[in-house]
This record gives sequence, structure tokens and C-alpha cells, in this order.
Amino acid sequence: MDRNRISLSSKHMGGEFLFQIFPGSSNAHEEIKSIAHLAFDEVSRIENLLTDFRDSPFNQINKLAGVEAVEVTKEIFDIIEDSIALSKETHGAFDISFASMGHLWREHKKRNTSPSLTQINEAARFIDYKKIQLDRGNLKIFLPHKNMRIGLGGIGKGYAVDSAFELLRRYGLSNFYFNGSGDIRVHSRNDAPRPWQIGVRNPFSEDPTRSCAYFKVKNGAIATSGNYNNFIHKLGKKFHHIIDPTTGNSSSELVSVTVFSNSAKVCDTVATSVMIMGKEEGLKYLNHKNLNAFIIDDTGKVHHSKKSIEGMEQHL
Repeated sequence: MDRNRISLSSKHMGGEFLFQIFPGSSNAHEEIKSIAHLAFDEVSRIENLLTDFRDSPFNQINKLAGVEAVEVTKEIFDIIEDSIALSKETHGAFDISFASMGHLWREHKKRNTSPSLTQINEAARFIDYKKIQLDRGNLKIFLPHKNMRIGLGGIGKGYAVDSAFELLRRYGLSNFYFNGSGDIRVHSRNDAPRPWQIGVRNPFSEDPTRSCAYFKVKNGAIATSGNYNNFIHKLGKKFHHIIDPTTGNSSSELVSVTVFSNSAKVCDTVATSVMIMGKEEGLKYLNHKNLNAFIIDDTGKVHHSKKSIEGMEQHL
């Protein structure tokens, strides 16, 4: 391990957040560590604000579903409004009301079971982002049915990584790596001796340290959405945490989607959406957005976006 590297980690959002940096001076080590802890504090603030796993300002919307509209902070309103815009753009592949089903699966996962078809069909009735009522003038959100739920699992982590990244930059840090359980954003100065090497997890391996590819990134973000997190097996079938809003079940055609961008939030939301869209629609969407990305399907075949292919051709 490089002795000049500072590495710190902290537990948030059900996973590990990792900060690494190559400081210019050893005299600045303690100051850098203090700034890194401020970045972790920012992630903690966002988690406490937006979690739907326990009481939070965001979860008040779920708690009062079907009862009354909830006044929220501008930050909460903005991220919900952004999420609904993404739902429209992806024709519902990204839908924060998936939580109407996600909460059901969450309870069954605790018991290592899966919900019945009747339960799935009932919960699926409430997956529809169009039903979420927004009142921007009063910063109020209303869910019109008591069984409807929303959750920011497909956007919150990327949002937190971007917020922490911006904080680190405001404090003048450079040449650093910030990884929020797989949602990664890095920064390098022009005179950095080498880029950051980032591995993409092998979706067919049970070992989370096994990679199927490595990429060198100087600046930007990368995130992978896969079927290897938060899953259960039943009757020989794998049920994972990425819910297809149209069926109420886990998506199955793709096993992994990796996206590169300038924003961890963009990578996070796009990777989740493409997992649900499937190969053909997913590639169309990636090409429409002009994003560098690749998909791994359930046979192990890799499919690249046009921008990804162009990038490889430039290095031939």
C-alpha cells in the first residue's frame, strides 16, 4: 500500500463509504482527515433526511399516505421532483413509487421468503409515479392512497456521493476518490502521475472482491447496478432488490449495468433504469443520452453503448 495515501471509511446507507487521497504534503494529513469526516457527516445528514428505513423527514410522506399532504424541505422536494422527471424520461422504468412493492419485499427478505402473487398484485396497484402529487408553491407532497409508498433507493446514494464530492472540492481537496458502496466519483489534478484504477464487480461471482473489468479514470463518476445485492433464492429463482414497476418482480434479463458520467447521481439512476429496461431499450436509452456504458446480460455477453465503443476505438 502506498504510504502517501490517506484512506478512511465510514458506514452509511447500509454499506461502506470509502475516501482515499494522495495529499501533496504530509503536514496536511490531519486537516485532510478532518475534511473527510465532514464529507462523511454530509452523507449521514442526507441519509437521516431521506431514508425510508426509519423515521425521517422524507418518510413522513409515507407515514401520512392517504391522510394529508406533507410539507417538506426544498431539498426533499427537489429530489422528488427530479425523480419524477426521470420517471417521465424513462417511461416509468425509474419510479420512486416502486417502494410500494419494495417495502413488501423488504419484509419478506427478513424471513427469507417471497410474497404471494396476490400480495404482489395488490402492491403493484400503487406503483405509479403519476399519482404522486406535488405542490411546489407550498413545498408539499401527497400520496393519495394509504398503501402507496415512495423511496429514493435508486437515486439517494448517488446524490450523497455528489454532495460529499462537492464538499471536498469546496475545501480545496484534489487527487481523491470517494466511493459510496459502488457509486464512485474521483478527482485528479492535471499533473497527477496516474489515473484512478476502478474495478467493476463480476456479477457471476459470489466473491464481492472479484472484478470482471478495470478502468482508469482521472475525473468523473462510475456506478454499477447489479443483481448481486439484497437478494433471496426461492424455488431456484433469484429475487433481487431492483423491482420492475410493470411486473412488481425483480428484473431478470440483465445482471449488471455500468455507467460513466460526470455525476454519481446520473450514473446511479441510469444504471438502475437500464437494469429494468432490458438490453434493447436500455441501449437505445444510453445512446440517446450519449453515455459511456456497458451491459452484461444473463448469458454473460457484454453489450456496449455507442460512446463506449467509440472510446475503445480511440485506443486501438
